[in-house]
Amino acid sequence: MGKTSVAAATALKAARMGYRTLLMSTDAAHSVADSLEVPLSGSMTRIEPNLDAIEIDMLHELETRWKEIQKYVTDFFMSQGMDGITSKEMAVLPGMELMSALFYIDDFYQRDVYDVIVMDTAPTGETLRLLSFPDVSGWYIDRMYGIVKNLIRLARYTVGKVMSTPLPSDELLKDLEILGSRMKAVQKILMDPEVTSVRLVVNPEKMVINETKRAFTYMCLYGLTVDCLVVNRLIPEGNNGYFKEKIEEQEKYMRVINESFNPLKILTASQLPVELVGIRSLEKLGEMVFGGIDPVTHFSTDKPMEIYSDNGMDIISLKLPFTMKDTVHLYMSGDNLLVEVGQYRRSIALPTTFTRKEPSKAEFKEGRLHISFRSD
Repeated sequence: MGKTSVAAATALKAARMGYRTLLMSTDAAHSVADSLEVPLSGSMTRIEPNLDAIEIDMLHELETRWKEIQKYVTDFFMSQGMDGITSKEMAVLPGMELMSALFYIDDFYQRDVYDVIVMDTAPTGETLRLLSFPDVSGWYIDRMYGIVKNLIRLARYTVGKVMSTPLPSDELLKDLEILGSRMKAVQKILMDPEVTSVRLVVNPEKMVINETKRAFTYMCLYGLTVDCLVVNRLIPEGNNGYFKEKIEEQEKYMRVINESFNPLKILTASQLPVELVGIRSLEKLGEMVFGGIDPVTHFSTDKPMEIYSDNGMDIISLKLPFTMKDTVHLYMSGDNLLVEVGQYRRSIALPTTFTRKEPSKAEFKEGRLHISFRSD
């Protein structure tokens, strides 16, 4: 689809306009280095004035951010008979690369190091894991941390004295508590449409359009504002010979895109005649996509979730475009509302004003799910 090229072109144009810009890759394929034609690593690399780039390196992250966790997991596997090298490799737990990428965002936001951070993410499924991670991980940490902490402290004075398996240290428990706090901070950053926006890159093809619709829905579910759609690889006008049928197909799908995603801002880029690598090619792509538009502009600051009162009812309104009613399921769990759409779930912490209220009605109106709560 060209997401890496669009991300790199966006970062380059922002830097050329004077913004202190970081281009960060969370994609395991790490195509950003290929796109820039500059070697990258887990440390900052200066590309040109105002533009740095980094590729998340999990081994580097383990050695710098996750020492306590790595030490405990490595010791645990070694206690089970695994050799040291294998134990160290097994210490890379699922989700660590996601947390590392998100912690960079928090670090730079708090320190005001950059004006703009452009993230080149992995394909749709991995990106949804990344952007939903603060919500999902926070839900588990909030519920499990206190229970686990008390059980471990009890175990130290009982079975821990005769067990060969190591128990987590106080330092590790403290790291986990900090982790939970930082996840909440990251979630706040991601869900603020004045700070964070998601831009989807799509080719004018049926399968890609359908995937993009699903991605748009799930981004909204997790409270992320999609402010722009970039339609890439359009065949330029004047190529009606061999490409006549392809151009007609693209025109048809452009109509579908405009009708389906209206009123979302839609930008376009044509297929270049040469491979899109290197600074000069990225300059051309940036000009095609943005022209005279500031690439840092927030084209939309609409919040996917709204909470309001109407006729004595408290209402949560969720933007869920392209969603069929029978794919949505709602559950209450304590003071949290669980919303499932397809295979994705979000836990919404209800405001204190919703205490002792139960959901009484849910209905779709113009692409939004409205959930009404009433007093018992």
